[in-house]
Amino acid sequence: MLQKKGTKIIIGIVGGVLLGLFTVIAIVYLFLLIFLYGGPPKVTKKVDAYEETMVKYTQCTDTGTVRTGFYVFPDSIPDSAFAQDTQPDFYYSYQDTWDDPTCEVYLKCKYSDEDYAAELQRIQNIEKSFEKETKRIMYDDSKRFQYPAYLTIDHHDYSYEYALDVGDSSIVYVYTAYKTSVHSLKKIPKEYLPSDFEESLSSGHGGYFDPGNYDIYEYPTDNPDAHSGERDFERN
Repeated sequence: MLQKKGTKIIIGIVGGVLLGLFTVIAIVYLFLLIFLYGGPPKVTKKVDAYEETMVKYTQCTDTGTVRTGFYVFPDSIPDSAFAQDTQPDFYYSYQDTWDDPTCEVYLKCKYSDEDYAAELQRIQNIEKSFEKETKRIMYDDSKRFQYPAYLTIDHHDYSYEYALDVGDSSIVYVYTAYKTSVHSLKKIPKEYLPSDFEESLSSGHGGYFDPGNYDIYEYPTDNPDAHSGERDFERN
Protein backbone atom coordinates (compact mmCIF):
# COMPACT_ATOMS: atom_id res chain seq x y z
CA MET A 1 0.00 0.00 0.00
CA LEU A 2 2.80 2.43 0.92
CA GLN A 3 4.60 1.57 -2.32
CA LYS A 4 1.49 2.42 -4.36
CA LYS A 5 1.08 5.72 -2.51
CA GLY A 6 4.75 6.55 -3.12
CA THR A 7 4.33 5.82 -6.81
CA LYS A 8 1.30 8.07 -6.99
CA ILE A 9 3.18 10.86 -5.23
CA ILE A 10 6.10 10.56 -7.65
CA ILE A 11 3.72 10.55 -10.63
CA GLY A 12 1.96 13.61 -9.20
CA ILE A 13 5.25 15.45 -8.71
CA VAL A 14 6.47 14.59 -12.22
CA GLY A 15 3.10 15.57 -13.68
CA GLY A 16 3.19 18.87 -11.82
CA VAL A 17 6.72 19.61 -13.00
CA LEU A 18 5.81 18.81 -16.61
CA LEU A 19 2.65 20.91 -16.39
CA GLY A 20 4.65 23.81 -14.99
CA LEU A 21 7.29 23.39 -17.69
CA PHE A 22 4.69 23.36 -20.44
CA THR A 23 3.07 26.46 -18.91
CA VAL A 24 6.38 28.32 -18.88
CA ILE A 25 7.08 27.29 -22.50
CA ALA A 26 3.60 28.44 -23.55
CA ILE A 27 4.07 31.81 -21.82
CA VAL A 28 7.51 32.32 -23.42
CA TYR A 29 6.12 31.32 -26.83
CA LEU A 30 3.20 33.72 -26.44
CA PHE A 31 5.55 36.52 -25.41
CA LEU A 32 7.82 35.91 -28.41
CA LEU A 33 4.80 35.74 -30.70
CA ILE A 34 3.52 39.09 -29.50
CA PHE A 35 7.00 40.66 -29.45
CA LEU A 36 8.01 39.48 -32.92
CA TYR A 37 4.65 39.41 -34.69
CA GLY A 38 2.53 41.85 -32.72
CA GLY A 39 -0.35 39.44 -32.41
CA PRO A 40 -2.92 38.99 -35.18
CA PRO A 41 -3.03 41.65 -37.93
CA LYS A 42 -5.53 44.50 -37.72
CA VAL A 43 -7.64 44.30 -40.87
CA THR A 44 -10.01 46.88 -42.35
CA LYS A 45 -12.18 46.11 -45.37
CA LYS A 46 -14.84 48.81 -45.14
CA VAL A 47 -14.31 51.32 -47.92
CA ASP A 48 -16.21 53.98 -45.97
CA ALA A 49 -13.39 53.80 -43.41
CA TYR A 50 -10.72 54.44 -46.06
CA GLU A 51 -9.70 57.98 -45.08
CA GLU A 52 -9.78 57.25 -41.36
CA THR A 53 -7.69 54.11 -41.75
CA MET A 54 -5.05 55.65 -44.01
CA VAL A 55 -4.53 58.54 -41.60
CA LYS A 56 -4.65 56.33 -38.50
CA TYR A 57 -1.59 54.27 -39.33
CA THR A 58 0.30 57.09 -41.03
CA GLN A 59 0.22 59.75 -38.32
CA CYS A 60 -0.90 58.32 -34.95
CA THR A 61 2.07 57.14 -32.92
CA ASP A 62 -0.12 55.39 -30.33
CA THR A 63 -1.18 52.77 -32.88
CA GLY A 64 2.17 52.35 -34.60
CA THR A 65 2.97 53.79 -37.99
CA VAL A 66 3.69 52.45 -41.44
CA ARG A 67 6.96 53.32 -43.16
CA THR A 68 5.45 55.21 -46.08
CA GLY A 69 3.57 58.39 -46.86
CA PHE A 70 1.12 56.57 -49.17
CA TYR A 71 1.85 59.06 -51.94
CA VAL A 72 0.26 57.02 -54.73
CA PHE A 73 -2.96 56.49 -52.76
CA PRO A 74 -5.64 59.21 -53.01
CA ASP A 75 -6.38 61.25 -49.92
CA SER A 76 -10.06 60.46 -50.41
CA ILE A 77 -12.17 58.45 -52.83
CA PRO A 78 -14.25 60.71 -55.09
CA ASP A 79 -18.00 60.26 -55.27
CA SER A 80 -17.84 59.15 -58.90
CA ALA A 81 -16.15 55.91 -57.80
CA PHE A 82 -19.29 54.96 -55.88
CA ALA A 83 -21.54 55.71 -58.85
CA GLN A 84 -19.96 53.04 -61.09
CA ASP A 85 -21.16 49.51 -61.73
CA THR A 86 -18.03 48.31 -59.90
CA GLN A 87 -17.69 49.67 -56.38
CA PRO A 88 -14.33 50.59 -54.79
CA ASP A 89 -12.53 47.61 -53.25
CA PHE A 90 -10.41 48.30 -50.16
CA TYR A 91 -8.27 46.11 -47.92
CA TYR A 92 -5.87 47.23 -45.18
CA SER A 93 -3.86 44.83 -43.05
CA TYR A 94 -1.44 46.10 -40.39
CA GLN A 95 0.63 43.91 -38.09
CA ASP A 96 3.02 45.50 -35.61
CA THR A 97 5.88 43.07 -36.17
CA TRP A 98 9.32 43.47 -34.66
CA ASP A 99 11.36 46.42 -35.99
CA ASP A 100 9.09 47.15 -38.99
CA PRO A 101 5.35 46.62 -39.44
CA THR A 102 4.08 44.02 -41.89
CA CYS A 103 1.41 45.48 -44.16
CA GLU A 104 -0.79 44.76 -47.14
CA VAL A 105 -2.84 47.63 -48.55
CA TYR A 106 -5.00 47.38 -51.66
CA LEU A 107 -7.43 49.78 -53.29
CA LYS A 108 -9.13 49.48 -56.66
CA CYS A 109 -11.37 52.24 -57.98
CA LYS A 110 -13.24 52.79 -61.20
CA TYR A 111 -13.77 56.52 -61.79
CA SER A 112 -15.75 58.78 -64.03
CA ASP A 113 -13.76 59.85 -67.10
CA GLU A 114 -13.09 63.25 -65.54
CA ASP A 115 -11.96 61.92 -62.16
CA TYR A 116 -9.91 59.18 -63.82
CA ALA A 117 -7.99 61.72 -65.90
CA ALA A 118 -7.45 63.95 -62.87
CA GLU A 119 -6.26 61.06 -60.69
CA LEU A 120 -3.89 59.78 -63.35
CA GLN A 121 -2.44 63.27 -63.73
CA ARG A 122 -1.98 63.53 -59.96
CA ILE A 123 -0.12 60.23 -59.86
CA GLN A 124 2.09 61.08 -62.83
CA ASN A 125 3.20 64.31 -61.15
CA ILE A 126 4.01 62.89 -57.71
CA GLU A 127 7.32 64.19 -56.43
CA LYS A 128 9.13 64.71 -53.15
CA SER A 129 11.51 67.57 -52.49
CA PHE A 130 14.55 67.27 -50.28
CA GLU A 131 17.18 69.87 -49.36
CA LYS A 132 18.78 70.22 -52.77
CA GLU A 133 17.02 67.64 -54.91
CA THR A 134 13.55 66.52 -55.96
CA LYS A 135 12.67 62.89 -56.55
CA ARG A 136 9.82 61.92 -58.87
CA ILE A 137 7.59 58.90 -59.13
CA MET A 138 9.10 56.22 -61.36
CA TYR A 139 7.18 55.05 -64.44
CA ASP A 140 7.58 51.40 -65.45
CA ASP A 141 6.09 50.04 -68.67
CA SER A 142 8.38 47.00 -68.79
CA LYS A 143 7.35 43.34 -68.80
CA ARG A 144 7.53 43.25 -65.00
CA PHE A 145 3.98 44.54 -64.71
CA GLN A 146 0.94 43.58 -66.78
CA TYR A 147 -0.20 47.22 -66.70
CA PRO A 148 1.50 50.64 -66.77
CA ALA A 149 2.94 51.13 -63.30
CA TYR A 150 3.86 54.20 -61.27
CA LEU A 151 6.18 53.37 -58.38
CA THR A 152 7.18 55.32 -55.32
CA ILE A 153 8.79 52.24 -53.73
CA ASP A 154 10.31 49.49 -55.84
CA HIS A 155 11.44 46.49 -53.72
CA HIS A 156 13.18 48.70 -51.15
CA ASP A 157 13.38 47.66 -47.50
CA TYR A 158 11.23 44.65 -48.49
CA SER A 159 8.43 46.95 -49.59
CA TYR A 160 6.49 47.99 -52.67
CA GLU A 161 4.23 50.97 -53.31
CA TYR A 162 2.73 51.70 -56.71
CA ALA A 163 -0.35 52.47 -58.77
CA LEU A 164 -1.46 50.57 -61.87
CA ASP A 165 -3.45 52.00 -64.74
CA VAL A 166 -5.52 48.88 -65.50
CA GLY A 167 -7.78 50.47 -68.11
CA ASP A 168 -11.55 51.01 -68.20
CA SER A 169 -11.04 54.18 -66.12
CA SER A 170 -9.79 51.99 -63.25
CA ILE A 171 -6.70 52.39 -61.08
CA VAL A 172 -5.23 49.87 -58.65
CA TYR A 173 -3.16 51.03 -55.66
CA VAL A 174 -0.80 48.66 -53.84
CA TYR A 175 1.43 48.79 -50.78
CA THR A 176 3.21 45.79 -49.28
CA ALA A 177 5.78 45.67 -46.50
CA TYR A 178 7.59 42.51 -45.43
CA LYS A 179 5.19 40.36 -47.45
CA THR A 180 7.87 38.51 -49.37
CA SER A 181 5.87 35.71 -50.98
CA VAL A 182 2.74 35.62 -53.10
CA HIS A 183 1.16 33.14 -50.68
CA SER A 184 1.57 35.56 -47.77
CA LEU A 185 -0.76 38.05 -49.45
CA LYS A 186 -4.42 37.77 -48.53
CA LYS A 187 -6.05 40.21 -50.95
CA ILE A 188 -3.87 41.53 -53.78
CA PRO A 189 -4.44 39.50 -56.98
CA LYS A 190 -1.32 38.03 -58.55
CA GLU A 191 -1.99 39.85 -61.82
CA TYR A 192 -1.36 43.15 -60.02
CA LEU A 193 2.07 42.10 -58.72
CA PRO A 194 5.37 42.46 -60.57
CA SER A 195 6.46 39.20 -62.18
CA ASP A 196 9.60 39.21 -60.03
CA PHE A 197 7.78 39.97 -56.77
CA GLU A 198 9.27 37.13 -54.74
CA GLU A 199 12.68 37.22 -56.40
CA SER A 200 13.02 40.99 -55.96
CA LEU A 201 12.31 40.69 -52.22
CA SER A 202 14.67 37.80 -51.59
CA SER A 203 18.00 38.15 -49.81
CA GLY A 204 20.35 40.40 -51.75
CA HIS A 205 17.57 42.16 -53.64
CA GLY A 206 14.91 43.74 -51.41
CA GLY A 207 16.90 44.87 -48.38
CA TYR A 208 17.45 48.45 -47.32
CA PHE A 209 20.88 48.83 -48.91
CA ASP A 210 20.52 46.31 -51.72
CA PRO A 211 21.14 47.65 -55.24
CA GLY A 212 18.56 48.10 -57.98
CA ASN A 213 15.72 49.40 -55.82
CA TYR A 214 13.98 52.77 -55.59
CA ASP A 215 12.33 54.71 -52.77
CA ILE A 216 10.96 58.21 -53.26
CA TYR A 217 10.96 58.73 -49.47
CA GLU A 218 14.68 58.12 -49.04
CA TYR A 219 17.09 61.04 -49.03
CA PRO A 220 19.20 60.96 -52.22
CA THR A 221 22.44 59.16 -51.42
CA ASP A 222 24.41 60.97 -54.12
CA ASN A 223 23.73 64.32 -52.46
CA PRO A 224 26.64 65.10 -50.09
CA ASP A 225 24.36 67.23 -47.92
CA ALA A 226 21.61 64.61 -47.75
CA HIS A 227 20.85 62.38 -44.80
CA SER A 228 21.95 59.09 -46.32
CA GLY A 229 20.03 56.10 -45.02
CA GLU A 230 17.12 58.19 -43.72
CA ARG A 231 13.61 58.48 -45.08
CA ASP A 232 10.85 61.03 -44.82
CA PHE A 233 7.32 59.64 -44.71
CA GLU A 234 5.41 62.87 -44.33
CA ARG A 235 2.07 62.65 -46.11
CA ASN A 236 1.56 65.02 -49.05
